[in-house]
Amino acid sequence: MDAFLITAAHVDGHGLEAAPLDPGSIEPENFGPSSGPVDAGDLNFEAFDLDGDGTVDSRVVHSDDAVVIVSDFDRDGSADRLTMIESDGDYSAWECRRDDEGSLVWQKIDAGAL
Repeated sequence: MDAFLITAAHVDGHGLEAAPLDPGSIEPENFGPSSGPVDAGDLNFEAFDLDGDGTVDSRVVHSDDAVVIVSDFDRDGSADRLTMIESDGDYSAWECRRDDEGSLVWQKIDAGAL
């Protein structure tokens, strides 16, 4: 994942996101580009090293409508990638980045059905 861009808006306190979403409250049909930060939670327990670098970075959360795999590859406490597998077999994968203005944006990188 690309590093987050830090802009003057962040330095002077503007452009800050709302409190991070609890991944267990994510509804796949409502999740989108402007969903904001997602709390990666405690990666010390029941967590996995998905990128194989020797550092635990991901955990699995069960929401009402899906299983959500939350990954925090830069270990800043917020998710960098989400993969959602819905009860009907549909799935989607999202990555976050900062746009040119410094706003957090989620981009869908994969989707389909199992």
